[in-house]
Amino acid sequence: MSWTEERVAELTKLWESGYSASQIGKILGVSKNSVVGKAHRMKLKSRPSPIKRDGIRKARPRKKPVLVTPKATPQPVAPRPAPVIERRTTGKGPKCLWPIGDPGDADFHFCGCDAEPGKPYCASHCAVAYITKTRNDSQAA
Repeated sequence: MSWTEERVAELTKLWESGYSASQIGKILGVSKNSVVGKAHRMKLKSRPSPIKRDGIRKARPRKKPVLVTPKATPQPVAPRPAPVIERRTTGKGPKCLWPIGDPGDADFHFCGCDAEPGKPYCASHCAVAYITKTRNDSQAA
């Protein structure tokens, strides 16, 4: 877009009439920023920002941080003992690591049956943990 003499005259007239840069941009079919840039290059009288407040702003007094001393010394909290995890290691080879119960409970344990080769679980828990897609499942999607 080029600024022709007619457009510059129109910009000057609208600017001095008090139109905002966005209003002038809509009238001339250009962006607000191009209006502001052209007005600045033409050294048109600048206007106060609508965001700034009238008058002088007084600096607000800053609040000083208040140091609070505790009335009583805090008592250290005793660390909670870690739950005892018991693995059944009877027999030979790896055992099923399927958790049974809540880890925080005293009766928490792992399954302990013989694990499938290359897997951490026994055959029945592998059936729950691992879902395999069949050819029919993939075609249904």
